[in-house]
Amino acid sequence: MINHSYLKLPEIVTIDPYTQRPRFIRCSAPSKRNVINTIPPEILAEIFLKLLEDDDIGLQHSNRPLVSRFCDSDPLLFGHVCSYWRNVALHTPKLWSRIYVLKPQRSQVKLTQLWLERAGAHPLDLSIRAFTVDKCDQSAAIDIMSLFIGRRQYWMNVYFAIDVQTLPILSQITMSEYSLDILESATLWVSKPSGKLAKQESALDDIWRTIHACKTLRHVDWRVFYPHIQPEHCPWAQLTGLTLSSEVSFNQLLAVLSKTPELEFLRVHSLSSTSCSFEDSCTPSVITHAHLKRLTITSAQETGPLFRLLSLPALQTLKIWNRFLKETPRDAISLQGFLERSQSVQHLMTFELDDLLIPEGDLRKYLQIPEFRNLNHIKLSVTITDRILHQLTNVNHQGRHEVLPSLEILNLSTSLLDITDGVLSAMVASRFSPLERRGSLKKICVAVSDLGPIDRSALSEMLQQGLEGNGGYCI
Repeated sequence: MINHSYLKLPEIVTIDPYTQRPRFIRCSAPSKRNVINTIPPEILAEIFLKLLEDDDIGLQHSNRPLVSRFCDSDPLLFGHVCSYWRNVALHTPKLWSRIYVLKPQRSQVKLTQLWLERAGAHPLDLSIRAFTVDKCDQSAAIDIMSLFIGRRQYWMNVYFAIDVQTLPILSQITMSEYSLDILESATLWVSKPSGKLAKQESALDDIWRTIHACKTLRHVDWRVFYPHIQPEHCPWAQLTGLTLSSEVSFNQLLAVLSKTPELEFLRVHSLSSTSCSFEDSCTPSVITHAHLKRLTITSAQETGPLFRLLSLPALQTLKIWNRFLKETPRDAISLQGFLERSQSVQHLMTFELDDLLIPEGDLRKYLQIPEFRNLNHIKLSVTITDRILHQLTNVNHQGRHEVLPSLEILNLSTSLLDITDGVLSAMVASRFSPLERRGSLKKICVAVSDLGPIDRSALSEMLQQGLEGNGGYCI
């Protein structure tokens, strides 16, 4: 609930974001002639929060704190409109509770302190990227980490990518009088300029031991610190999310799944090229994981042997990112068997395939998997050909599409289009209807800029008729 008492204050004190000096601003009552000033403060605060969430532009550089690594806005902007907006922003702690510091500089230290003060006791979502290779100010990074440490009892989600020299500051949490009572997610990435942590290994393990002791912890990402993913103090049974950034084998991955019964989200950055093929007499039985809803796997080898040993009856999102170095056959049969065993047709909504070297024939087999018939969102980072688009266009005698008949969002995120002008727009037109009498397609994303005139004109017309896109059909 927002405190209404601030509306009676004669003046407020803020810090100018550029001069870093205090400034006194006389408050004024909301103007009756300005409609925006008649919005109740609670609703206006929700509008502010939504505006920050929606400003997603993939930012790479900034000289000030941000609400996320993908956002170019910050709550300071709301204070530049009028005193009413400024008062609402200043008394909405949640607006200031998400702080992402990219390449720390001296100018960011006081601003970070200001944000933390305004966040008050609200749970904090904190991120910092402070690697030497990014040419950041390490002394500023240390000062900002010290500010974060001073609010450690309010940490809820933290993502710290820091240099070894900042590690002693973070080590203070192991001796803290405050416990991490509300911490839910932790990612810690410590750069190793020499290739080794050596003396810092013990300190880093102590930090993770302290984090793992938090009863509210639900997600961890150790980056590459635990290459064998077997820290004894990890609270496996309470985790609902896990990111494995180190290279892991099939056997290690299956072992992790057996120890994390409550897991709902799993991302594997690298399946080992030396993984066991399970062809020996010790072949494990199928593992059923009842709660896993989102699975992302990046692999440099065929994942068929893994899928033959899994059953995920709650799976809603599946992402496969293949990083093969050559064009080899894909095991669509094992993937289909896994989806059948998991009864995925009932709940699988999103499928993503990033595989630039997948043979066209194997891609066609993937799209024909019966368990994909209820998918409403598919993202393909593959080579798109006329045959693939024709497959997505074809309908049966009942007028229903033969593959992906329930598709609502189609994302073709690739620069590898080998198509005839007009074929893409014909496929989209077969799935989209402004009258909603046929077709289910609502949004098309095609991340290319060299479409032919027929496709470009037809897609533009469908956008005007209500088809959604992003930045002009995501193109």
